[in-house]
Amino acid sequence: MRDLATPIIACMVLALGWLSPASAQPPATDDRHVFEAAHFVAGAPRNAYDMLLQVPAFTIIESDADVRGYAAALGNVLIDGAHPASKREDIASVLKRIPARSVERIELIRTATRGIEMAGHALVANIVRIAEATSETAIDAGLVASTDGWFAPQAAFEYGRRRDDRGFDLAIKVEPEFDDDSGRGTVRTRAADGSLIDASRLDTRSINRADEATASWRQPLADGRLSLTAALRGERADVDSTFTPDDESESSEDIREHERLREAEAGVRYVRSFAARTTLEVVASQRLGWLDANERAREGDDSEAFDERTETGERLGRIDLTHEWSDRLTLSSGLEGAFNSLDSRARLFENDEAVLLPGSDVRIEENRSEGSIGATWKPGGDWIVESALRIEQSTIEQSGDSPLQRRFRYSKPRLAVRWDGEGANQWRLGLTRDVGQLDFADFVASASLDTGVISAGNAELEPDKTWRLEAAWQRQLWTDAAFTLTVAHDRISDVVDRVLVVTPDDVFDAPGNIGDGRRNSVAFDVSAPLDRFGIAGARLRSTVLWQHSRVTDPVTGEPRGISEEKPVEASIEFRQALPSLRMDWGIVVDEIAARETQYRFDEITRESERASWTLFAERKLAEQWRLRVQVTDLFGRSFREQQGSYDGTRADGALEDIERRDRRTPGVVSIRVRRSFGG
Repeated sequence: MRDLATPIIACMVLALGWLSPASAQPPATDDRHVFEAAHFVAGAPRNAYDMLLQVPAFTIIESDADVRGYAAALGNVLIDGAHPASKREDIASVLKRIPARSVERIELIRTATRGIEMAGHALVANIVRIAEATSETAIDAGLVASTDGWFAPQAAFEYGRRRDDRGFDLAIKVEPEFDDDSGRGTVRTRAADGSLIDASRLDTRSINRADEATASWRQPLADGRLSLTAALRGERADVDSTFTPDDESESSEDIREHERLREAEAGVRYVRSFAARTTLEVVASQRLGWLDANERAREGDDSEAFDERTETGERLGRIDLTHEWSDRLTLSSGLEGAFNSLDSRARLFENDEAVLLPGSDVRIEENRSEGSIGATWKPGGDWIVESALRIEQSTIEQSGDSPLQRRFRYSKPRLAVRWDGEGANQWRLGLTRDVGQLDFADFVASASLDTGVISAGNAELEPDKTWRLEAAWQRQLWTDAAFTLTVAHDRISDVVDRVLVVTPDDVFDAPGNIGDGRRNSVAFDVSAPLDRFGIAGARLRSTVLWQHSRVTDPVTGEPRGISEEKPVEASIEFRQALPSLRMDWGIVVDEIAARETQYRFDEITRESERASWTLFAERKLAEQWRLRVQVTDLFGRSFREQQGSYDGTRADGALEDIERRDRRTPGVVSIRVRRSFGG
């Protein structure tokens, strides 16, 4: 609770602003609230991302690359009125590549209108760039290092050119990362009575590297707008872990993990308006991925090995039609089709002997189609009613060691009502039925030799279905300050958690459906400039989410929370522009009070971590030169994992031992220099 005190107190203090009426800039009651570029000058933004952080009551939601399909994965940020054709596009990175001087305005959109896809979000931000012909180039180079001696270079190249309605963007980056799974610590295993069974020292080094090249082109075509995107991505992760027993007579355990992921993606998007009231949008994309992973563990004369090779593919097409029937009524419809595939082969060996794993040889193909209709109605006054219905049907065919074919059909209705009350208040109420997207990785066997956890694949996994009732209150405080309070209740069927899989030779843990569940949550977001508190050019933003879930444990029959859900997610961010010093700086604290619990048939694992903080400062050295220094967890950050293992299942077995891992990860420092050309 001590870690949580700071953001809670800050939120409460700022929330007191509701006692005084909003001034100078009350919230818009129409569909769009426009922030001209001049509005952001005081905050000295470098790019569109910095500008968007200054928009009150708005939080960036990235597109979800793990969701199959297009419409369900969209984020809440548009650029020149369009969502990215690729759902893998990191919108934060895209915004950081748009210089602030290239932004004409930012539109905060509250209601679906012709040509705008809200994707179920209450608010959508549209970044509108200036129409003047410009050419911009930037080179970014630097060094990232950890306090325990690791270092690596990082670099990026960006190019953009716009003329009339045509534009070309190119970005290339090499980005190494010192993962917070790294660090040194201890491992202590005790019996149920508390007596020490085993003790060892842990030393882990986890290094990730991401390489990416993206390109996009847009131009007018047949009275519409055509956008093309392409991307090549590569990710590499290397983890080396050593467990050294305190008892020198025992052998050390060495574990090596290597993972390589390559992706290629291409997308096209076309938008055209007809008769000033109808908009047609067509989207198509294809993505291919290749994953190679292996782990090797050795302790004395014993060895384990796990190998996996997986190929994935996604091909989709979507067409949407929006028609403004009148000033009060807008109708929409859409049709989407997709083909998804996964081909995976996994092998586990213990002392060179193969271990049979369910789901170790899998080929999955899914054909999915979805139709949707929707309407936005303004009955009068300050009321807005939005309704939509999506119907999905799919066929999943699995071959390999667990052949199976299944068909699914789901309806996903949505109803939302918004009232822009008098003064500075807005109220929203929504009822939605969501269907979770199956992760094909859950169909495939996996292993973690570090923790000794072997997971089988589950060919009979079904998506969870959730009815969500949500109410939100948004309050404008003073100029550019607002908070949002959201309360939600979820009723979930076919909760995806962990189940027991029994084979003739062994028993395994696997992803599976465990029945019905529920979840209650409260979210609080506040964003405000601090000038009225005497801190010129400063802004504070804080977000806190509390959630409490309940399901029936399939092993014990007792109620518990859903595995791996964090009861609290909180962050607080402070930024300040110092124009006289040509500098801005800030501090971000996140992962506040982070903890989670995972339930397996014979284990309960509880993880917790200390809050993470990042301090940064960026100075403008000359007109086109910038220097950025960033420090993360300089004095280290603590992690704890406690795993209770049972002799048998948790229902009929006794607690056998408790393993506790305490680890402290090193701090990370990065220095980057950016040189811009053009403008």
